[in-house]
Amino acid sequence: MKVNFLHWTVTKLLRLSFQRGLLSVQDVTDKKVEQNCVQIPKDQIIPRHLVTIPAGANDTVEIPPNYSCTYLVTVPPMVYAHVRLENGLQGNNDMITVIDQQATRTLVAGSRRSSKVLNFYVFPNTTTTFQVVTKSVNMHSKFRLVIFYQNMPNANITYLGNSDLKYFILNDLQISMAIAHSGWDADIFDNYFVIDGDFENPKYVYRMSRFQYSNYISTGNKLTVVGLDNRVSESSVVFTPLSQAQQFDSLTAFGTYFEANQLDINGKDGNKKISAVNVIGMKDYTRILSVEKSSDPNCVLKAVEAPPSSSSEVYLDFSTVTSFPRNITHQSFSIIAENCSASFKLVSLEY
Repeated sequence: MKVNFLHWTVTKLLRLSFQRGLLSVQDVTDKKVEQNCVQIPKDQIIPRHLVTIPAGANDTVEIPPNYSCTYLVTVPPMVYAHVRLENGLQGNNDMITVIDQQATRTLVAGSRRSSKVLNFYVFPNTTTTFQVVTKSVNMHSKFRLVIFYQNMPNANITYLGNSDLKYFILNDLQISMAIAHSGWDADIFDNYFVIDGDFENPKYVYRMSRFQYSNYISTGNKLTVVGLDNRVSESSVVFTPLSQAQQFDSLTAFGTYFEANQLDINGKDGNKKISAVNVIGMKDYTRILSVEKSSDPNCVLKAVEAPPSSSSEVYLDFSTVTSFPRNITHQSFSIIAENCSASFKLVSLEY
């Protein structure tokens, strides 16, 4: 099992990509669970170790009627757990409720309504609970939890070798984090995490999905981004010094993909009447298919060098550029709208 993550103290772009390996299988024992709610022994909570609930089960185990047990999957610092929930619930009122310390609540019903296999990831130094409940009618429901513990790797800093990316030493500056969502349907951030701080001194831990449509502002100059599954994302994460973000009423991020998607920007609201979007392309250039802008007086609409500022090089000024398509031959750039709003159709092509 392998997890890649970056601990950042400078502004940078991260292409999200995480991998894991296969889990081995334990030997067989019980075929019916008893209502004794046996928890995982502490001496079994060790990295690269696999345990099951019920203990030793190699397959789903039948649950008796009127059953209610809450199982705790707890991990120490710098260790995480991958939990495979094998769902054999049959009764309409039989239920497994999963709650983690990021306040995410998942209700698992019978296999006709919920997946037969669900995967959960328990973040370091937290506990996730699995409450298994059956009603009075014996529907021969079954379940099994397979838990695999793994060490988190040491934090590292990786600089991406792209001349379009700008790096800043933050010192004691706060960070504004934005997700440049690609629009790809498979981009899901449930098992990506944002730590305000680092593993040694975490102030807050959130699921990244919480910030899909809004920025996160750190309390200090450290943010740690972690992925705990094997999904590949075409989206990116953009970190900007808060002092730069505060030059605008809104500074967000947007990712382009191989299918055209729409970027909307509004520079008409707020005290400053100016907004900006950092655009991250899938390739070295982005094609602007069309632009529709409002006809407000004193409108300023342009594509500029990222990160956006008054001194950024102007790539396209949309007050004079009115014919499309147009290409911007940079993987990252910014769009600024002042005193007006606009919609862009953007795409990253494979050639």
